[in-house]
Amino acid sequence: MYLGKYCVVGKYSIKRGYTVKSGMEQLSKKQIKKFFKKQKRDKEVVLILENIQYARNVAGIFRTADAAGVSKIFLTGISKTPPFGKELSKASRSKEKSVQWEYEDNTAKTLQKLKKEGFFLIAVELTNEAEEAARLSYLVSDKDKIAFVLGSEVYGVTNSTLSLCNTSVFLPMYGKGASLNVATTAGIILYSF
Repeated sequence: MYLGKYCVVGKYSIKRGYTVKSGMEQLSKKQIKKFFKKQKRDKEVVLILENIQYARNVAGIFRTADAAGVSKIFLTGISKTPPFGKELSKASRSKEKSVQWEYEDNTAKTLQKLKKEGFFLIAVELTNEAEEAARLSYLVSDKDKIAFVLGSEVYGVTNSTLSLCNTSVFLPMYGKGASLNVATTAGIILYSF
């Protein structure tokens, strides 16, 4: 690739006959592991997946949850549960084996239990009182335990579940389609604070 006076070849820059090693290099697998060992969340975060009907979405959320430091996933209602099978293990990278999870048919029971344990319950849903997800850092600044509720791909978080949550947040939509995949949404939310 030619960039003005520089010719960039891989991780080296060549300028007027001199080869100069660039300052930025990809880390090795060993360096990556060492780097991320130091990374820790200062809050306990759990997810409640209510009626997530597609196993691929649940599998993807497990992978993202592991990367984002989620301590546990609660699967409720008709949400698909592990094991995911060979094909979906690729989507989850088998993180259902390292991220704690439990299934409860009734979402309300899970939320009531989490409230008693001191969790601040946040529905990821557009409601009449929803805050933009960009404000999450402010909303959770004084909270040590946070639980995010993500709802069905079709219907979202149920009204009965919303009534048990402390607040709700939404992701703004700038395109013509007013929806985003639930696994993608989970990733954005988990990295928004």
